[in-house]
Amino acid sequence: MNSFVPAGIGLEGESLDEFLLNSPTPYHASRSIADALDRAGFICLEETDEWKIKPGKNYYVTRNDTSIVAFRNGQNSPLNTGLRLIGAHLDSPCLKLNPNPFFQGHGYERINIEVYGSALVRTWFDRDLSIAGRVFYRDVKGKVRSQLVDLANPVAYIPSIAIHLERDANIHQEINSQQHLNPICTSIGADGESDIYELILEQLEEVDLKLGTSAIQGFDLSLYDINPPEISGANEGFVTSARIDNLLSCHAGLQAIINAETDNFCVLVCNDHEEVGSVSDSGAQSPFLTSVLERTTGLDPRIIRRSVLVSADGAHGIHPNYPDKHDEQHAPVLNEGPVVKFNSNQRYATTGEMVTYLKSLCEPIGIPLQFFVSRNNIPCGSTIGPITASELGVKTVDIGVAQLAMHSIREIAGVHDAYNFQRLLTAFLSSDSTGITD
Repeated sequence: MNSFVPAGIGLEGESLDEFLLNSPTPYHASRSIADALDRAGFICLEETDEWKIKPGKNYYVTRNDTSIVAFRNGQNSPLNTGLRLIGAHLDSPCLKLNPNPFFQGHGYERINIEVYGSALVRTWFDRDLSIAGRVFYRDVKGKVRSQLVDLANPVAYIPSIAIHLERDANIHQEINSQQHLNPICTSIGADGESDIYELILEQLEEVDLKLGTSAIQGFDLSLYDINPPEISGANEGFVTSARIDNLLSCHAGLQAIINAETDNFCVLVCNDHEEVGSVSDSGAQSPFLTSVLERTTGLDPRIIRRSVLVSADGAHGIHPNYPDKHDEQHAPVLNEGPVVKFNSNQRYATTGEMVTYLKSLCEPIGIPLQFFVSRNNIPCGSTIGPITASELGVKTVDIGVAQLAMHSIREIAGVHDAYNFQRLLTAFLSSDSTGITD
């Protein structure tokens, strides 16, 4: 695997491909971000503690082991300069294990799953799958603890139906998520019952020794493809990986808040649960970000009206085999620049004012911009942008890196776009202005 390390930006810790590899779940992505912030000197806060925030210091706080807010408390007063906020999301569509995950039938033990988000489920067939997430257990003293686990090795597989048994599979194949997506994990006759619980216990015992088989009390686990990210293409211009939507944006925002040279009050928020609507105690529609800003800035309305949020999320690049799915005037191409996303029905929060502002950031450093608008007959998705804009009342622009195969188990984006997106977000946090009007 070739490591993608953009020249010109000092990285703290993991390069993009390493970050993708080490983040099979939102819990692991949050931990990777926190580790990088620790190395960069950010101070970890607990929501339940009293905070003593000092000028010139940097901090972060997490909720539910996933959503994370990092901020730089610069010397400039937010009353005068406003806030510069980057918002992204940690979660990706996937297959999650149900509470009673294992069942037997027809000679195999299988895993009972639920589809999380709008996954392109046909891409999950014929992949080497592992299991990762968060486990709750009782230690030897009876205290409930939580621990991240990652089995890393292939333990499950969803086989396609053979073409001989479904002759029109290449023309039309209906996938029943309840019936067709249960991975097999062992053959009953040859191997007996699954030892996945034992594999999880082995990882827990690396932290707490001598745990009994009943130690596991609960879990938040999901399946993922073990194939690592790759830098690909004839000129190594692409990065292919799972979870590019939207870990690429999280990684770019992380590098920006670490590397920006500024005395502004800067914020990075990476939320969970965007792929299922953001309605949770840690999603973008929760009071998590608002409560952090209230405790740190007071959220005076004068601050908000001088602030800007960059909602960073993946964008649809034009698929050369399906060009009719795009408006031909707004058809982004990989490696041709970050993509500003518009929707007059407020599925995206971009305005003409914010485009003008973005151009003022991009032009001096030579970053091209592209634009995306959905066809009128194809509804677009949405982002945390409109949600956060309505919650805070902050000016917002939706922008991201163009990609193909969005919500597939393996997506593709441009290496140069990823690099330029980091540069743009860094310039945004470092900028003296947050718009063209107050």
